Amino acid sequence: MQPNFTNDLNPEELLIFRNLPQNILLLSPELIIIEASDAYLYTAHKTRTDMSGQHLFDVFPTYTQWLPNVDQGIERSLREVISTGEAHELPVTRFDTPETVGAASLKERYWKTTNKPVKDANGNLKYIIHLTEEVTEQVLRENRLKDALEDEHKSAIKATVLAEQMERLFHDIPAQIAIFRGEDMVFDYVNPQYQRELFPGRDILGLPLLAALPELNNQPIIDVLHQVYSIGEPHIENELYVPLAAYKGGKLIDHYFNSVYQPLRNDRGEIDALLSFKYEITEHVLARKTLELNEQKLSEANEQLKAAYEELQAIHEELQASNEELTSTNEDLQKAQHSLRELNTQLEDRVAERTKQLEESIEEQQGLNEEIRAANEEMLAANEELAATNEELNITQQHLRETLAGLTATQQRLSNLVNDATIGIILVTGKEFKVDVVNKIYGNLIGRTTEELQGKALFSIIPEAEATFRPIIERVRDSGETLYLYDQPYFVYNDHRTIEGFLNLAYQPYHETDGTVTGVMVLCQDVTEQVEARRKLEQSEERFRFMLNAIPQQVWTARPDGALDYVNDVVANDFGFAGHEIVGYGWQQFIHPDDLPGCMHAWRAALTAETPYLTEFRLKMKDGSYIWHLARAVPFRENGVVTLWLGTNTNIDLQKANEHKKDEFLSIASHELKTPLTSIKAFNQLMQRTKDPEKLNGFIGKSADHIFRLEKLISDLLDVTRINAGKMTYELQPFDFTQMLSDSIESVQLKADNHQIILESADSLTYTGDRLRLEQVMNNFLTNAVKYSPNGGRILINSRVQDNGVVVSVEDFGIGIDEEHLDKLFDRYYRVDNTAMRFEGLGLGLFISSEILKRHHGTFWIESRQGQGTTFFFRLPLQNDEPVEIIDQDDVFYKDKTITVTYNEAAKRLDVDWTGFQDLESVKAGGMRMLRMLKHNKVSRVLNDNTHVIGNWSEASDWAAQEWFPMMEAAGLRYFAWIYSPSAFARLAAEKSADVSIGNVTVQFFTDYYDAERWINEV
Repeated sequence: MQPNFTNDLNPEELLIFRNLPQNILLLSPELIIIEASDAYLYTAHKTRTDMSGQHLFDVFPTYTQWLPNVDQGIERSLREVISTGEAHELPVTRFDTPETVGAASLKERYWKTTNKPVKDANGNLKYIIHLTEEVTEQVLRENRLKDALEDEHKSAIKATVLAEQMERLFHDIPAQIAIFRGEDMVFDYVNPQYQRELFPGRDILGLPLLAALPELNNQPIIDVLHQVYSIGEPHIENELYVPLAAYKGGKLIDHYFNSVYQPLRNDRGEIDALLSFKYEITEHVLARKTLELNEQKLSEANEQLKAAYEELQAIHEELQASNEELTSTNEDLQKAQHSLRELNTQLEDRVAERTKQLEESIEEQQGLNEEIRAANEEMLAANEELAATNEELNITQQHLRETLAGLTATQQRLSNLVNDATIGIILVTGKEFKVDVVNKIYGNLIGRTTEELQGKALFSIIPEAEATFRPIIERVRDSGETLYLYDQPYFVYNDHRTIEGFLNLAYQPYHETDGTVTGVMVLCQDVTEQVEARRKLEQSEERFRFMLNAIPQQVWTARPDGALDYVNDVVANDFGFAGHEIVGYGWQQFIHPDDLPGCMHAWRAALTAETPYLTEFRLKMKDGSYIWHLARAVPFRENGVVTLWLGTNTNIDLQKANEHKKDEFLSIASHELKTPLTSIKAFNQLMQRTKDPEKLNGFIGKSADHIFRLEKLISDLLDVTRINAGKMTYELQPFDFTQMLSDSIESVQLKADNHQIILESADSLTYTGDRLRLEQVMNNFLTNAVKYSPNGGRILINSRVQDNGVVVSVEDFGIGIDEEHLDKLFDRYYRVDNTAMRFEGLGLGLFISSEILKRHHGTFWIESRQGQGTTFFFRLPLQNDEPVEIIDQDDVFYKDKTITVTYNEAAKRLDVDWTGFQDLESVKAGGMRMLRMLKHNKVSRVLNDNTHVIGNWSEASDWAAQEWFPMMEAAGLRYFAWIYSPSAFARLAAEKSADVSIGNVTVQFFTDYYDAERWINEV
């Protein structure tokens, strides 16, 4: 019976629906199929006649996925749409369909299904749109990716296990192993046995061979090592003689080794290291030599005994000849008497015997006849048994021939199996591991033919492999248990060449018929290409990680699903956690809570769309502060599939701060520019209204002041623009420096009625520079002094030539500046907010001054105390042709005009005294001298005195923090006592230099030398 339903769609709507490119059904609330798209009909292999007007489950009755009793089934989803009036999406479901119409087999397919209600104007359910999207390729691709990742994970586990096994092998192997790196033969690795047996009293790791073992100089072994390194051929030598000392300067002791020196090559095939593999045989050699000496002594004694014996033998022979002559006559007489007696006895015996024989003759004849009859009967029985036995023997021989034929066939099949196998097979038996079975593949692995191996002791052919593989074979033979080794490296020598690679090995005990283990069967699969490919991949990944760590910003990677899986060292240093800990936590723990929702939404959107990710957020640093970062990530695709995300977090905190300063500056600039313009406009209006000459002159003067102020603001803005564009011009000419100071003082004094500006002292000086720009610096310094002493008073200026430079100071006695602002005053747009005062200006004057001074290779600094006043300093270098006196005493004492470094042998530390004015060049030179002396004297503590430093060295603080401190730590620095300079600016630079992650180095600041010395002596 045809179900009742109403289709009120017009033909045009039906046509549009049918031509939709998706797989769509239009259902009634009763699940009657109203219409189907052409795409759906094609996918389902149905016709419109088959489906139109039919109940959904009448059309698809045989597929269990449609049945209502299946969880998350289609019927359940449709019922939920009908009951709730809300759309419902099914999870991806496997639903196999015929590949073609009428095909018996089904094709594996996956579908994503959505059921969506369509309501009328009153909100009642009118239709259900059933949308099915095939996602087979996506699911299969994801499955393949999961399988690939799982395989990669397994490979990584195998590689890790192998690395651990190899590390344990090198650690536990009863041989002395070392690796020398480079032409200087630097000890790169020594195993415990090497260190323990040869050099228990020396620290040789990381030292060149001759530096670690100077006693080897001019010994033949050095020539051997250089020959191996240069030619690239291994050197094998038994009973190698090398005299060595257990500790440096100790007594030389004779050593004998069975040794192998093997060249090691890098990825480019270049020799960059040597492997030393030795067995200590000193006791054996000395015992043999002692035995040889004893044998020689014994041989000499035997020769002496032999000569004495020969003399004694000659005397004995003479005595014997005399005795023989005396006894000869007696012997002849005795023989005659004896012969006569024997003749008589024989005659008597013959007579008696003959008589007896005649008596027994008849009885013997009768007994003999009986024995013959019995023997005949036994022979007859034996012949019958022999016939039966012959028959059984014939049958047994037939079975034996058949068994031998079967054994021959089995043996041939086994031989074919071994010979045709694609892996190497060898069977070794006996204590010497004689080769009983071997195939060609195994022979190829070690560069031998089967004829060369068959019947020979294996390690007589490849002795270089004995140290590695004999213990393994013995272990399997003795335990009777199978052993598997994967990616096992091996090398053998043949015809002056090295054959090496990697093998998967299976060691199986070989049992005789009585169950005893007499040998070991070894199966060898050559996996050299796979291992080298994996190693290249690992090296590529290692280089990739190294490259990421070399990038001076946060770098990270994520899996295709967005899960974080790697962060570089910058992230770890910034957050104060190990990389794997950060990966475990994820970004959520470090992103500011206010920024988290937005950045997570952007991240999910990027993952879904597989498009680049870009957002800004604040990250929590290890000191608890939050720093703005710009996050970027791009998807990396392989064969069109995203395999990872590569991201960076760039520190934009400075940009954010500058943006804030710029916004604040624009607000201030708008106000500061409007103020004089408003005043000028007001005074112009007053001038137009008044006719009083006295008032008019006053208005003109005040208007002129505001015009000057406006010009100053505009001039500062133009200078900043020129500085930013690199177009600030300088005219360097000789000029009277003292006169320039006087002109600046006079210019500012005219506008500072409440202040007395005094040039206290000024050394006469002709200086080469841009006079106008330096006068601008002085004007800015003087203007600031006036500004920060609003109650008037004196301003003192001094200029002196000191340490190849001219130092100018501008001192006021005003309100002072808090120390937290000192190092920022020369920044662009920076203005000090003081609760007691509000000063005019854009905060550009000191920034412009700093740029002018830098262009003249000068420095600047400030000393200030709140409530007591401020002193601004700047220093300009002068040309000095006098030679610099340097004292350098073999890395135990060094002194020049800026630093003194002393190796304090009693305290095992470096004592450092910095002196005078410092700049980037002098700080770098002094720092590198400290590094050199720290390495040479192998100390871990430094007493660093800055009390004699003058001025500002802040331009070197970044270098000290980012480059110098890490180098000092790598050289062995662990404790650093830093005595502050009296200069606040220098103190700030010191704290900035040490405000870095310097690993194991402890930095402590002091204001008193003796406190610092006490601390450094106690740690």
